[in-house]
Amino acid sequence: MRQLIVNADDFGYTRGVNRAILEVCRGGVVTSTSLLANGAAFEDAVEAAASEPRLDVGCHLNFIEGKPVSPPERIPHLVGSDGRFLKAWQLASRLTLGAVPESEIEQEAGAQIEKLLQAGLRVSHVDTHKHTHTHPAVARSIARAARRCGIGWIRRPFENFLPGGAGRLSAKRILVGLLNLLAPSFERRMAAMEMALPDYFTGIVLTGRLTREAFGETLAALPAGVTEVMCHPGYCDAELDAAPTRLRRERELERETVSDGAWLAQARDSGIRLTSFGELSGEMASLRGPAAKGIRPAVAAPALKEPAFRD
Repeated sequence: MRQLIVNADDFGYTRGVNRAILEVCRGGVVTSTSLLANGAAFEDAVEAAASEPRLDVGCHLNFIEGKPVSPPERIPHLVGSDGRFLKAWQLASRLTLGAVPESEIEQEAGAQIEKLLQAGLRVSHVDTHKHTHTHPAVARSIARAARRCGIGWIRRPFENFLPGGAGRLSAKRILVGLLNLLAPSFERRMAAMEMALPDYFTGIVLTGRLTREAFGETLAALPAGVTEVMCHPGYCDAELDAAPTRLRRERELERETVSDGAWLAQARDSGIRLTSFGELSGEMASLRGPAAKGIRPAVAAPALKEPAFRD
């Protein structure tokens, strides 16, 4: 069976991003979203999610932008003197040197997840802003925090499915291809921690370039199993222009692509089932009994659809 989760990242980033995500859930193919606990539009996102019960909500754990949810003194190695998160390159440097205690990452991850839970949301999965859980220390820490909160799904942050139309060889594809060398150890680590992964993940190479043509090619080539397609719909308004993001007009492009309701018929006619992390968790719980808590161990993905570099 071919099953598809279309997940919209950055819920809570701005009100325009929230509005776009709500629209593409109601009229398009987005089934799931990832919410920033420290996003500027967090409260607006919570209100939006309450108005649309079909929207599955996960936690978009953020360690590189804005203010933390935890008191800064509890996570001194993750923040600067101003109490805000370090830049991405600064965090990467400290992680490389082993200078960030995993206890601090787990503390902040847990605080962010708890903020969503306290807002009344049912959190189905976790992923990270800018895919910081490609680093083993971050992956271990957020998995522990997620399990403690009863969450069993985590994003596979290594792109292992890329349709042929996703573009020519590029520096980005080479970089992500090199990062994919870390995927086997990530899979083993998550399996040991009883975290579930989608069989396939795609959307990094196509970030900001998710055209109708590219999405159509993705549907046509979708492999058997569960595939997560990442997207970033939004409205490029004054709020977004003032935010520290490189995705501006590109969010409009992605919104236009995934808002097209015609994809629903195409998926159905192709034998593709649209699903969500929450729906899959519920099905697993019913199949395996209450003790399973809706969680299956992570397993290695089947052979890559494309042996070349992937993003």
